[in-house]
Amino acid sequence: MDKEKKTTIYKLILGAGIPLVYSVTFLPPDITVSQSIYALVSFVLIMYFAIKTLKYFKII
Repeated sequence: MDKEKKTTIYKLILGAGIPLVYSVTFLPPDITVSQSIYALVSFVLIMYFAIKTLKYFKII
């Protein structure tokens, strides 16, 4: 792997990892792990379909 791809992978890991850890620290105490995973999966699916829809209508 060349240096540019390694740098991109590190940026991706840090760009996703740091906000994830930050958001976990601010979860209310009565939220379970399964609820937070369900919320994360729901958010990712909504974002995926929203972006696909925008690309379909050639808005982005």
